[in-house]
Amino acid sequence: MNKAVWVFCWAMTLVGTVSPAQDINDEIELTRSIIQTQRQAIVTAAMELSSDESSSFWPLYHEYREAMGKVDDRSVTLITDYSESFDTMTDELAQDMIQEFMSIRQAELDVTRKYLKRFQKILPPNKVARFFQLESKLDAVIDFELASEIPLVP
Repeated sequence: MNKAVWVFCWAMTLVGTVSPAQDINDEIELTRSIIQTQRQAIVTAAMELSSDESSSFWPLYHEYREAMGKVDDRSVTLITDYSESFDTMTDELAQDMIQEFMSIRQAELDVTRKYLKRFQKILPPNKVARFFQLESKLDAVIDFELASEIPLVP
């Protein structure tokens, strides 16, 4: 599992290494794909699911990640918009971005609440807790990496 965590962290460093000549959208999608693959590998290793649990867990996991992916799309758009307007940031634009940031956080919480109930129907409480603990830790790695690359508002 340590190797999977290392590769996940390495993939996160790609977020900040896009050169101007590269197509940023392609780079973002590649990075997100790598992260998702590594995320699933980490979850696989850590969850220790029985075959019965596995058959119920993985379809729901993919549905959950798809729902979170839609929220992540909004985050990517916000970050892209921020980078494009960094030098021309107005108070009004900053306020709009704050509102979108808060809306994204609420959407993440809404998806988590929705799927928590569904995971609780198919897994014992300790495995549900483990899964959401993993999700939280993996999200923290991503948030840390993004925070280290995104400059403060001028």
